[in-house]
Amino acid sequence: MKKFLSASLLAPLLFVACSGGGGGGGGAATFNSATYLGTWTGTWTNTTFSSTGAVTVTVAESGSTYTLQFDMDGNVFGGANPAAESFTASVSSANANLISISSSVYGTLTGTLAANGTLSGSGSAIPGAVDTFTLTGTWNATQITANVTITFDAGGSANAVATLTKQ
Repeated sequence: MKKFLSASLLAPLLFVACSGGGGGGGGAATFNSATYLGTWTGTWTNTTFSSTGAVTVTVAESGSTYTLQFDMDGNVFGGANPAAESFTASVSSANANLISISSSVYGTLTGTLAANGTLSGSGSAIPGAVDTFTLTGTWNATQITANVTITFDAGGSANAVATLTKQ
């Protein structure tokens, strides 16, 4: 299970990044997409199994679409360090949304970053021993924080956290 937690934490972060968010992004009503552009780096920690690794998310915008380059380091989902992946999210005046994005590593991802900076997301159909994960957190002009709960195919769960700062 130790190996699987790492991946579960990282996947939510990616998905959070794709979802867009609001904290520091222009108030509760209007999503300020420029707030989230750039490179964000930090670490994830599996608080159940005490494993950790680096994570990087680079967010670019073209029109009403974010492109997110997501790279999670470590023994993700019990396998080798996965290659970086690219995801897209739709951006509106209210939020950014990642809707049913499929990843060979992280499964089917959905998520939302609201104009007030709250992040929410989930993953399902994850290859390997992880069944699902849920993510909650915040994203503002300088920092992303995420709390992740991971459930396993065989039962049981684990928790993880991640913190990234804008470079």
